[in-house]
Amino acid sequence: MLLLSLRNVLRNRRRSLATIAAVAAGLTAVNLFGGYIANVYAGLQVQAVAGERLGHLTVMKKGMLLEGKIHPRRYMFSAEESARVSRIIQESGQVRLVSPRISVNGIASNGKVSTIFIGEGLVAEDAEILRGELAEGAGGRLIPGRSYGAALSSDLAALLGYAVGDTVTLLTSTLDGQANAMDAEIVDVFNTGNANTNDKYLLLPFSFTQNLLFTDRVERFVVLLEDEALTEPKRQQLLAGLAAAGFEVEIHSWRELSSFYTQVKNLFDMIFGFIASIVFVIAAMSIANTISMTVVERTREVGTLRALGLKTTGVVRMFSLEAAWLALIGIAIGGALTLLIATLVNGAGISYTPPNSSYAVALLVDLDWPRIAVVALAVLLLALVSALLPSLRAARRDIVDALSHI
Repeated sequence: MLLLSLRNVLRNRRRSLATIAAVAAGLTAVNLFGGYIANVYAGLQVQAVAGERLGHLTVMKKGMLLEGKIHPRRYMFSAEESARVSRIIQESGQVRLVSPRISVNGIASNGKVSTIFIGEGLVAEDAEILRGELAEGAGGRLIPGRSYGAALSSDLAALLGYAVGDTVTLLTSTLDGQANAMDAEIVDVFNTGNANTNDKYLLLPFSFTQNLLFTDRVERFVVLLEDEALTEPKRQQLLAGLAAAGFEVEIHSWRELSSFYTQVKNLFDMIFGFIASIVFVIAAMSIANTISMTVVERTREVGTLRALGLKTTGVVRMFSLEAAWLALIGIAIGGALTLLIATLVNGAGISYTPPNSSYAVALLVDLDWPRIAVVALAVLLLALVSALLPSLRAARRDIVDALSHI
């Protein structure tokens, strides 16, 4: 039956080729776009975990994200609490890094020009672990042992007319509401990758930031895990462990804190679903049309087969196999075209500047095999469903009418 159905597909080559071409072209388009967004998601994950320095999990006191903006001291960990929380996280296992963080904002000045800044205080050695393990070459490097060294975003440095080696004056308000100013030496100038922050962002050593805010408290802990897949199980484990130790905390994953990742992923998922649905409809209609025309042309053949004893299920199986052959050949050709075009695109060295980005990125297409397999299976199932109605109509036709069909 398999070979017979294949011979029937090849009987009308022009029509079959048109259907196979439609399936192959649609699958290629879906697979290439799916591979592109898979590469984008992977890049955004690296950018969030390492570039935005979010790690995999962020631990903070409950209410810090909202109420902490008004009463920051109340929602920060004291020195004693910080030591206990850090120890609990480290001892939970499968943790590569626990990094204390503290946010700061204020005014940066060169003595003549002043502009606002937003920044973050972190341990230089922790930043190196993130850079080295997840985003080699990422900007924003603090030098271990340089307690007054600051890393400025490139547009902020340009606004102030500063370069590496210069000294910038930072003015901010302490947790008690008092004004405080300190000088920092610029040790790095980097591009944040985001046009909204590249003119105001800076990184400071953790101890320097505490001194600037006149506190020994910690705002939050960034946790880097052994494997990103452990994110959710580790969150639940830490919530239970810290609650048992008497801490009311909230723990957020990098996906929750990286709004850009979430927005881009939601947009691309919607676009992918729209494109895939169009391709599925085209494939289903092409196969249904081909099978319907085949059924009409071979009505007498079907009548003869029925007269010779072929059952209704046999007729349905025969046309369903023909539809499956059309889909499978289209899937195979589409897969080969996907591999070929993806290889050509990845080797072409094409780059573009995404929206809201301050630098160009390479246009690359990953081979997302799980997604490709799901799309291929969906097309195959649609082909079988599309062939069902015309094949049932042919199988249920009266044998005498079928034999006398012209």
